[in-house]
Amino acid sequence: MILIINGSPNKTSKTMSIVHELLKDTQEEIKIINSYESNIISCDDCQYCSKIVGCPKTDDFEVISNLIYHCSTLIIASPVYFGGLSDQIMKIINRFQQYFSQKIMMKDKNYPRPKNLILITTQGSKKRSMNRGPRQTFAILKSLFNPQNSSYILITNSDHVHILNQKKVIKKIANVKRKIIFL
Repeated sequence: MILIINGSPNKTSKTMSIVHELLKDTQEEIKIINSYESNIISCDDCQYCSKIVGCPKTDDFEVISNLIYHCSTLIIASPVYFGGLSDQIMKIINRFQQYFSQKIMMKDKNYPRPKNLILITTQGSKKRSMNRGPRQTFAILKSLFNPQNSSYILITNSDHVHILNQKKVIKKIANVKRKIIFL
């Protein structure tokens, strides 16, 4: 199963158009979580997960976590706002603290391990430096999940050009498609 966590408030966003182009020929089951429709309580470093697997908070993350455990491909898609991923997607990612604690602090090897990890970001700015935050978050996610394949699709200048009409964008998508391991 492919799990997409959409960090855009718009379900038909430019960011999601990249996701749909990437997955248009797949036969694998696809689940989409729209973060702006999810009730997620941010991690507040309560330390619960440093001693017990899981999180004491009761919200939509329980469903998301179950899907993460069972997906073969995890796609996180977000527009870039002021140099970072959207706040709703970061609420979800911050809850991954429990996986970090499980893996590193408790040495429990039953944390989620998607075979493929893909981050897709779109940003209005042409400046690649505006993407430092998402790049760092992606590095942390790769270290946490240790996927067989990981890819980052960064699309800049998305406010001024139709992104799917650009040859370089289609080439990036094709390169990632070749790397994905479908089960």
